[in-house]
Amino acid sequence: MIVKKILLMMRKNSMTLLWAVILASWMFYVIHNPDAFMASVLSLQEKTFIVEKWRDIAYKTNSWYVDIFMSEKLETPKNIDFTVSFNKDTITIDSTNISGQWTRTTRNPDENSIIIQSTPSQTMDKSQSIIMLPFTGEIRDILLSEAVAKLSNGTEKNLSIWSLNEITTHSR
Repeated sequence: MIVKKILLMMRKNSMTLLWAVILASWMFYVIHNPDAFMASVLSLQEKTFIVEKWRDIAYKTNSWYVDIFMSEKLETPKNIDFTVSFNKDTITIDSTNISGQWTRTTRNPDENSIIIQSTPSQTMDKSQSIIMLPFTGEIRDILLSEAVAKLSNGTEKNLSIWSLNEITTHSR
């Protein structure tokens, strides 16, 4: 009888310990990989603002990411070439960890800009960022300077860009 109670207690304690190890491992993973649980989403005000200003592409720089969004009104193109310009003295681009909804390749024509060629996915959500470019440095020293779409008929279209930050502005 006593042996049976001891075995039941040991079983209960070992199960508690096992669950504690699983929980601790999961917490350790979350703490060391916060990007796995990150998504950038437009607020309703930002979505409305993009449509009201007749912009095709909008972006914001926060949390050391350049988040690029596509307007609801823009027909999904075959691909888009995004040019992100930055001050090489204050900005470091992490082009190996670009994420988002689209497949992408990068080219560095010079040390002050990076070109990201993106192809849309079939299950794109235009309220979430299509590209998230990680960087370190001063937010005011990086901007999305150009976006050129290749349309399904083969023509190219320069897209209008709007910064959702108060720091930078683009003219139409």
